[in-house]
Amino acid sequence: MPLRKFKVTRKGHVTISIAIREKLDIKIGDTILFEERDGHVAIVRPTDVVDRTAGIFKEYAKNGVEFDHEQVWDEIVAERHQRMGNDE
Repeated sequence: MPLRKFKVTRKGHVTISIAIREKLDIKIGDTILFEERDGHVAIVRPTDVVDRTAGIFKEYAKNGVEFDHEQVWDEIVAERHQRMGNDE
């Protein structure tokens, strides 16, 4: 992929173009890593399960509230199927 130029906002945000998001299969809410390599920055998909799933239970664990892990997992799976276009 050719080099692309993007601006960094005042808050340090960078918009990743749709072409790159599609190529790397980056979806809303996904976690990505920025890795410094020899003076360059690379966008890297997390390969570690902990990195890939960091924060998925955050909304359920607010204020130390207990939650049904199985129900939460079922909701996550259903949401993933919906995002992928499956109605299973």
